[in-house]
Amino acid sequence: MSDSVQLYSQLEALLAWRFQLKRFRLTAQQKLVASKGGYQQALRKGRGMAFLEVREYAPGDEIRHIDWKVSARTQKAHTKVFTEELETPVVCFLEQTPPLFFGSRQRFKADQALHIMSILGWISLHQGDRFGGAVFNHQNHQWLDPKHQLKTLMHFLQQALELQSQLQSPSQPQTLEWTDQIAHYQKRLRPGTRIILIGDFIHQPANFLQQLSQLKRHNDITLIHISDPIEKQLPDQGVLTLTNGQTQTHLNSSDPKQRQAYAQSYQNAWHALQQQLRPFHIPLIDISTDQDPLEALLAQGVIGR
Repeated sequence: MSDSVQLYSQLEALLAWRFQLKRFRLTAQQKLVASKGGYQQALRKGRGMAFLEVREYAPGDEIRHIDWKVSARTQKAHTKVFTEELETPVVCFLEQTPPLFFGSRQRFKADQALHIMSILGWISLHQGDRFGGAVFNHQNHQWLDPKHQLKTLMHFLQQALELQSQLQSPSQPQTLEWTDQIAHYQKRLRPGTRIILIGDFIHQPANFLQQLSQLKRHNDITLIHISDPIEKQLPDQGVLTLTNGQTQTHLNSSDPKQRQAYAQSYQNAWHALQQQLRPFHIPLIDISTDQDPLEALLAQGVIGR
């Protein structure tokens, strides 16, 4: 690992993105799906509908919007009136768990994930959308309702930094962390929300995909997977000691067969995840710790000018 690797995120660096992103926009979801989700005729979901008022039913009103309680009380048919929301809710789920407290180039995975969330947050506010979401580690989790307010994003960043500061060493992934978080906050997600999940999604359980398929019915979803070069390819540096925080493994990285088997193991897991998401037309993005987060989001088509 390089001595210059950034372990923890710095608030000043996260705030500095604000002034570099005014010319950028989130890529339209249907375009992202077409390029990353394996679907060439993606349909654009409408924005969420906000409740406006209850008034007497008039010919032409939709029957499914009748307010039966008010109608029964007044003995006259009443209907709920909705208006299309002008601001799209953008919700980020941000992972800051011990498995992300690792990195071999430039920054740790947890730091890269937080920078990506910060960039997406600033862009969302610049383009007039509401931004919020959930951040979690192995001990705690925090939720912020999406709002078009600077203080909401600031609070999100501060909460994420606090949870990140609780990370002290890497460990093996806990496969239920993502499913638990989605289950906990699913009822807070309104139809028409743009949901972006940022973290490590290798080796997720089957019910994780079931949760995503349910959310996909009424929302747009993108997964941004954070990886590190050493997870994909071992450097040729003789016998290496690898640890997950609990156990150690020794690998002879000078042995081409061991390096090939190591690389193949990651590729198999990555391709399996791609195949699992493909039927749901959910874009899957890979961003490595050795990439500039803004340039990576641009190259992957998540944002554009």
